[in-house]
Amino acid sequence: MMKAATAKKILKRVKEYLFNVFFPKRCIHCGKMLDYKSTLSICEGCIAKCITNENPKRNFDVKYYDSALCAAYYKGHTRRAMLRFKFHNMTYLAPTFAHIMLVKLKEDYRFIYSDVITCVPLGNKRLAQRGYNQSDLVARIVEKQLPGLYIDNLLIKVKELPPISKMTAAKRRRIIRNAYRFNGSFDVKGKTVMLIDDIFTTGATANECARILKKNGAEKVFVMCACETKEKIFKEDFKIEVPGMQYEKNIKV
Repeated sequence: MMKAATAKKILKRVKEYLFNVFFPKRCIHCGKMLDYKSTLSICEGCIAKCITNENPKRNFDVKYYDSALCAAYYKGHTRRAMLRFKFHNMTYLAPTFAHIMLVKLKEDYRFIYSDVITCVPLGNKRLAQRGYNQSDLVARIVEKQLPGLYIDNLLIKVKELPPISKMTAAKRRRIIRNAYRFNGSFDVKGKTVMLIDDIFTTGATANECARILKKNGAEKVFVMCACETKEKIFKEDFKIEVPGMQYEKNIKV
């Protein structure tokens, strides 16, 4: 009679096979269909090709994080893969994004030797709807290869925000203010913290999280994201005053 453990392994393989028949793994960079046995959703030759060739640069009145790295650009097949991972429960993509992040981390060893590793948290409502925090899933894989202590709840989101993906840079920075608080159960005084997130767009979320961490004693904050939007110009909100009337207009700067 077949043992329960053996039957479980066989069932798992059958499920994996059927899943890959109907939902085949594709490379997050070139889109090529991969063998169902592939542990990563990226061609070996595409790993080096997908890595960003520069660090994200954004302008702030005050920049609180010390440096930022992003593994890949948020475009094409990579963008579609990130959207599936983030919104459509395709959590099998977590190891792939974690892998390219670890490749990128080799460019700056300050990140690798962070004392503490954490992720950008989701609010309770969003977490309940989605069932997982995509940044946490990636961070848990990354931290296994690094010496730092992983704390998943070092920051707590205390303000539920509307979707910010289509907001201007200025509005993001205003609305994200005080959306997070530090978990006083932990001590980061004098420590280096690496903050992990999924997408770096305007940098507003990363900068606000870094502000909270430094306010609570962190010496340095390094930001590591899976993807970076390649946009160099963001819409800003300006109020234009005309005698007798006042209105708002979106202007690109």
